[in-house]
Amino acid sequence: MREVPFDPDNDDIMERLKSVPVFDNLPESHIREAMRAASIRRYEANETIIQEGEFDNQVFFLIFGCLSISVQGTEVGQLKRLGDVFGEMGIIDGSPRSATITTKKTSLVISMDDTAIGSLGDTSKIFTQAVMYRVFAEVLAVRLRAANQKIADMQTELKASKE
Repeated sequence: MREVPFDPDNDDIMERLKSVPVFDNLPESHIREAMRAASIRRYEANETIIQEGEFDNQVFFLIFGCLSISVQGTEVGQLKRLGDVFGEMGIIDGSPRSATITTKKTSLVISMDDTAIGSLGDTSKIFTQAVMYRVFAEVLAVRLRAANQKIADMQTELKASKE
């Protein structure tokens, strides 16, 4: 893994961030301010970004690449889209990581550190936290809908197998 501080003058990354759904309606100046608490990380294939069971205070946004999500050694999903968010649950409740995230190929992510967000000035801190919690709410709503659908599908299959 190679990490560099976020460079607000990097027009390529700023253009990509403006395409991320949660950021697409924000003025560029607000995105740049929020990203003061961020760094850019480049991972090669088969590197672990998050290890199940560990504690940390990072949330990540995928810029490009393909990531594997595994729980107890079983792959349960992948992240491939610009703006896919991961690592948010540990920030919300301080719990250990519930999954391992590994790269399937070279990937670029933006990492935001909760401690760094806390060290921003009051206005920037409040704004950045509001943006982050909006992101978290949207991500969790999508995941909850998907989980509910899987439960419903499994119940239908179970009922059919009993008949």
